[in-house]
Amino acid sequence: MLSKMYPRVIDSVGEWNPQLFREIKGRLTPKTITIISLVSIIGQALLYLYFQGLLPKVEGGYNRYCTVVVENESYSSNLGVCSKDLLGNLQMIKELWWLDLFTTMSILGVFILLVVGSYMLMTDVSKENSRNTLNFIRLTPQSAITILGGKILGVPILVYLFGILATPLHLVAGLKANISLPLIIGFYLVLAISCLFFYSASLLFSLVSGDLGNFQGWLGSMAIFFFLSTMTGVAMEAKSFTATSLDWIILFNPMMFLPYLIKSTFLSPDTIGYLSIKGLNSLNWYGNFWWQNSLVSLCLIIANYGIWTFWIWQGIKRRFHNPSDTILSKYHSYLISACFVIFNVGFTLQQIKSYSSLNDKLISLQVFNFFFFLLLIIALTPSRQSLQDWARFRHENSSYRHEIHDLLLGEKSPSPLVIAGNIAIVTLYTIPAVLIFPFQTNKLSILAGLFLGATIMIIYATIFQLLLMIKSNKRNLIATGVLATLIFSPFLGLIIIGESYRSFPLLSLFSAFPLAVTTGKVTIIPIMLSLLTQIMVIIAANYQLKRVLHKAGMSETKILLDN
Repeated sequence: MLSKMYPRVIDSVGEWNPQLFREIKGRLTPKTITIISLVSIIGQALLYLYFQGLLPKVEGGYNRYCTVVVENESYSSNLGVCSKDLLGNLQMIKELWWLDLFTTMSILGVFILLVVGSYMLMTDVSKENSRNTLNFIRLTPQSAITILGGKILGVPILVYLFGILATPLHLVAGLKANISLPLIIGFYLVLAISCLFFYSASLLFSLVSGDLGNFQGWLGSMAIFFFLSTMTGVAMEAKSFTATSLDWIILFNPMMFLPYLIKSTFLSPDTIGYLSIKGLNSLNWYGNFWWQNSLVSLCLIIANYGIWTFWIWQGIKRRFHNPSDTILSKYHSYLISACFVIFNVGFTLQQIKSYSSLNDKLISLQVFNFFFFLLLIIALTPSRQSLQDWARFRHENSSYRHEIHDLLLGEKSPSPLVIAGNIAIVTLYTIPAVLIFPFQTNKLSILAGLFLGATIMIIYATIFQLLLMIKSNKRNLIATGVLATLIFSPFLGLIIIGESYRSFPLLSLFSAFPLAVTTGKVTIIPIMLSLLTQIMVIIAANYQLKRVLHKAGMSETKILLDN
């Protein structure tokens, strides 16, 4: 009967999503199904036997799952003395044993689903690129959501099968540990939406990094593995969060929902020894402790994933249909900047207990702004050919009166003004928050650091756009190298001069994080001198960019007239 139903299901899938049908037909063969099933079942059996070996065997020994509290200080506080009841059975905390099995399976499942699944997606897109079949798929009348959605559902389907086969044991372990069933379902929901987020990010990375070839799969999956490893280590041990923007990044780890499941077992936190709920209870956003309630936390985590998955798909759709386009449209970039600054400021301006924590908060705020603006520069800077087309249009239509509108929203116009617009959105939202928040330091110095950080990013954006106009096949590499040099040179200089950097505040003020200096002991003269210098550099760089574009427009027009 199953053999008759399988072709019907596959045919119905083919009618709904041809790309998914292609992936399933190529991957779900009897051989691969058998191999994955055996690997999943054998792996579960070995893990179960391993945990069986951890149970106490004799009376009087010390074991994590024994019930009597240890009084000997030479042993860890989470070990108990093994004793027998009146029937001669060893007294054990079986719920703790099941909880450890559940947690281990949860962590392994997250790593397998996110790391292996992302690697398979990136490798698949890389192969499609190398075979030029991706360009053929682009010619089909199907939308990018249908095609790439089919890849997300189909390419990691063997990973899904592996996870589905492990679900019964995982669910039984959770219920045996007295974990609430709705919370287990909530964890599955968080895991599903996190897969969508990471898989979407993997697809976007594959579409914009085609030059890396087969290496992009390893690079992307190792980045995800490093992120999950770091964030899991924080989640396992942390009893309080940083009260900075780093808390926002931690929430992208689906395992951050596990403390709610562990709390529902009503086992003592000291007995469990990991994934304490205290960190989430202390986490707040704009001063509100939303994460103290599991249902509200579930909604917020899903909303966080959902918002950024939506914006990732805006880039995916643009790059899939036209690989020469910028990753984002200028209009969408303004909305993304608004979303970013709302999240970033909310996690940064929490409770302040000391002056040192103030510096940490402000520096983390500017660090996050820096990396966000850096990504915007990459995502919004058009290619040389696009700028030449725009310059030729401007040269042939010199009476065109909507230049500012075109610079702010045009698809092929230069990026510096739109980058400045995004920086203005972030800065203008941050300024009132800084003024309202009860900082104990001089707020003018904080505002000066914000303005200096904004102007240095505009300089980076203008120089990067200017370098992409040079006549060289390696202009992308040159522009990236020069930009990296500009970013790292001030820090290298500070390392060289060592402790005497306080005597050279100008060098620190030209770095990407001037707030680290302006919130310290620095006078107004170096700040003003640095700001004026940066403004002059912006004017000079944009003037040079305007000349280069004007010259390019004249040259392109002359070539067309000669032909």
